[in-house]
Amino acid sequence: MQTTPTQGPPPARVHPVRRVLIGRDPAKTLIRALVLAVLCYMIFRFAFVPVYVRGASMEPTFSDGALNLANTLVYRTRDPARGEVVVIEMAGRRTMYLKRILGVPGDTVHFDEGTLIVNGTPVEESYVARTGTWTTQPERLETDQYFVAGDNRATPWEWHTIGIVDRSRIAGRIIF
Repeated sequence: MQTTPTQGPPPARVHPVRRVLIGRDPAKTLIRALVLAVLCYMIFRFAFVPVYVRGASMEPTFSDGALNLANTLVYRTRDPARGEVVVIEMAGRRTMYLKRILGVPGDTVHFDEGTLIVNGTPVEESYVARTGTWTTQPERLETDQYFVAGDNRATPWEWHTIGIVDRSRIAGRIIF
């Protein structure tokens, strides 16, 4: 008669859900979860800031209630460009405006019966669905100054927060 070595008790069955969520080594899983949490915090705090759109100033490009991401690292290596949609810090990172850059340093910018005029030349704005009747005085932008406005030009001029902003207040560019 042949004998087999005695084996210990059969391994305890681990519930499949627990195995997927925790894995075989709970300590490693906890470390991975902490690293992931810190990484997500760093990315969404300093690189890609979530921006919640409130209001109609950027319609139809961005709707009221939309959630977007702003890249806050893009302007560390280059300056904002005309046509880009940017977030502008008003009271820190808690309150920011979403606007389009219409004029860059050195430009002279104004509106004439709803038409954007940059350096004396009318600008075609394909992103504007309805133009209004805005008329403003020409303003020359100094170094580190940008002219911004929303895409919804159908509402009265007084209802918009637009105009010249300093470069230091432009926090980033909208990704989507």
